[in-house]
Amino acid sequence: MIGELNQRARILARATTPDGAGGYTETWNTAATVWAKLEPLSGDEAFVAQAIRTRARYRITVRRNPAIEPARRVVLGTRTFRILDVLDDASPILVLLCEELP
Repeated sequence: MIGELNQRARILARATTPDGAGGYTETWNTAATVWAKLEPLSGDEAFVAQAIRTRARYRITVRRNPAIEPARRVVLGTRTFRILDVLDDASPILVLLCEELP
């Protein structure tokens, strides 16, 4: 399994900074860099706001890392994925269920 983790991935964590007017500015900072394996799971389309929206879901397998948690993001090359869930069975490997962002 470890040999299959052949893509370099960055785990991004959201950071917010007050903008001084009651709002905030959102940025995404690298929390960790890991080796990963990307596998497609499913895809679908929906008609939303008079436009077709496509959604693709993926399984990303990585070694256990404390920086990995739901709501963070994974960047593989030029592609960005939102972590929807982390499947943790107490092994050294984590399986991330992700959705690709447009």
